[in-house]
Amino acid sequence: MTVSDHEIDLLADQLLGLSGAEVTALLREARTAARKAGRGLAFEDLQAAADRVQPQLGDALMRRIAVHEAAHVVAGHAIGLPAATLARISPRGGEVVRPHLNAMTARDIKGMIAAVLAGREAEDILFGDVTSGAGTGSASDLAQATSLGIRAECSFGFGPSLSWISPDTPIALLPAPVRDRVEDRLRAGQKEARKIIVQHRGAVERIADALLEHRELDSAALAGLLDGVDVQADGAVQHVGGHDA
Repeated sequence: MTVSDHEIDLLADQLLGLSGAEVTALLREARTAARKAGRGLAFEDLQAAADRVQPQLGDALMRRIAVHEAAHVVAGHAIGLPAATLARISPRGGEVVRPHLNAMTARDIKGMIAAVLAGREAEDILFGDVTSGAGTGSASDLAQATSLGIRAECSFGFGPSLSWISPDTPIALLPAPVRDRVEDRLRAGQKEARKIIVQHRGAVERIADALLEHRELDSAALAGLLDGVDVQADGAVQHVGGHDA
């Protein structure tokens, strides 16, 4: 089988984010399909298997994903969170990896909520609407932001009450005043995120373009692309701990 460098690059982009075991299974499936067809393995077999495992997305949706992740990078930097070590996009979505804070102040929580919500705000600013991606599942942006707000109010003592409430309590079961304060935190984070994206829209688009071209950017590449984006004077304190996505 002869596969061109261009075809390999296309497959690599499409399969970014899959585990080694998933790629191995994909190759096995492609070989099986070729044997059943009574011929040698062809690129078309690999492409068909890849499309079943991880369907390709259209250019418009991939750009939206790139903008979403670029906004997380820019907002986190502007707020003063620890520098992102990796940003990547794939047909499965995207992620930004940065060291987490091993201790958080109320100011850190506010900044983290804004950084988490920045992807959704960038979609609205650049495309005029948002997708459901920010709220898909318990690890989604909205879930993370809500969890941060609940922890601030219920277990960190950053609200008006010192009474401890389990942060795992479903938000619907929390007292109405607590729910209102969590919502206020989310709205404040949304407002801050929007302000940052409007101010640094050029940087968001620059990083999004780079993600579309390379699919994955390391800390050095991100640092270069963030040139000109200053950290806010009231940015979050950088207490660097382990790594988190």
